[in-house]
Amino acid sequence: MAYEVKDWKMAGCSLTLRTSELSDREYFSREINEAYSEGGGLNADYQTVEAIGRAISILGVEAGLVYGEDFVWKTAGVDEISFDFATPEIKRRAENVLGSFLLAD
Repeated sequence: MAYEVKDWKMAGCSLTLRTSELSDREYFSREINEAYSEGGGLNADYQTVEAIGRAISILGVEAGLVYGEDFVWKTAGVDEISFDFATPEIKRRAENVLGSFLLAD
């Protein structure tokens, strides 16, 4: 089920983070471009993928949250990624560990 439009479990439990604060990778792989001339769909947006991975790792290690139970990745946009949390309390725990990466409202 997609969560891009609908809330995952509860309204008001989303957080949006700045992708560029979580990753300084380039959007595409120069190595793939040099080897194959262009990377196509498989050579797309490495920065967003790394930012999602880092955010999930931080949520797990520093807040003790479990992906799929406490939160899910919602969507991504230009220099932003969003997550949905199961409850307001879990969202607050996430805010405490991800505070420096949060997109200003």
